[in-house]
Amino acid sequence: MQDSGAKYVAFDPEPERTFKQRLKAAKRAKAAMGDERQRPRRTMGDYCKRSDAE
Repeated sequence: MQDSGAKYVAFDPEPERTFKQRLKAAKRAKAAMGDERQRPRRTMGDYCKRSDAE
């Protein structure tokens, strides 16, 4: 017989509180790790091309 794939989830008497704690922990972990996907700082060369290269 096939398993339905459903997993047992323990009863949580205060789901909102648990959710907020997990969000806080994730936010702290992201802040500690730094933003790896942060774009490099833009310079003037990103906005215009040099025209005096003759």
